[in-house]
Amino acid sequence: MLPLLFSIFMGGLIGYATNTLAVEMLFRPFTPKYIGRWRLPFTPGLIPKEQGRIAESLGSLIETELFSPEVLSQALNTPETKAAISAWLDQLFAKAGASQKCPRELLIQTFSEEEYIQKREDLSSLLCSFFVQKATEAKLGESFARQLSHRTDKVIPFLPNGSLEDVYVNTLGKLIDRELEKTLPEIIQQYVYREAGAFLGTPLSLTLQKHERELPKLKDSLLSFIHTAILGALPQLLGSGEIKRLVVDRINSLNPMELNRLLKGLMKKELAAIEWLGALLGGILGMVTFFAGKML
Repeated sequence: MLPLLFSIFMGGLIGYATNTLAVEMLFRPFTPKYIGRWRLPFTPGLIPKEQGRIAESLGSLIETELFSPEVLSQALNTPETKAAISAWLDQLFAKAGASQKCPRELLIQTFSEEEYIQKREDLSSLLCSFFVQKATEAKLGESFARQLSHRTDKVIPFLPNGSLEDVYVNTLGKLIDRELEKTLPEIIQQYVYREAGAFLGTPLSLTLQKHERELPKLKDSLLSFIHTAILGALPQLLGSGEIKRLVVDRINSLNPMELNRLLKGLMKKELAAIEWLGALLGGILGMVTFFAGKML
């Protein structure tokens, strides 16, 4: 019995030591070793030697598999992610509700005063252009003319329905639209500047108290906006190769010792399993060898 146990023990020990050495040779030595001009084989270890290729492969894997638009879209649609964003918005509203500072002060703290003024002007101009465009596309004069035509049809019943609509639209409607094109930009600009100035100069706490009933709708709109904005930015972000470049640069910036520590930390259980698997197989081989010797 003792010879059998000794054979199993020695086989397991050899198997464990062999696999442990093989695992270490993946990471060590960190630099090439030479005897004279002759470089010793398997130096440096496989992972330090192939660090650049590993970085490229990991970067491609992370970008295409872990950060693909499909995967990130699914992650954004999970209840946990939505709950996390919702909780963040609640904290943001609570912090704003307790703040006595107005948006102008906060923006000046974030940017310089010159940048704040420039961004305010740019945003106001953008809003003005947007409202003017939407008002022009709506053709308010033509819409008003059609409504007036329908009222005329009711007042003068002997006229066929819609008989004056083209006259109203082509005369009064287009006249109103032409006048609106001239006056609307100035009117909208005055309105936007007035409202924006009032908002930027009012403490956040007062603004939130004033619009407390609208906060749930605002929160839902922000949730939808954040989700849409992230999904809209994903194709451009992922298509730029920025994620892969960041991963590759980060891995290549590690020295072999840091890379060794990082990979061993990630694969600690797996590497230990390989070592103990060697012990198991070695033990089995020792037992087979023992019985084979007995049979011979």
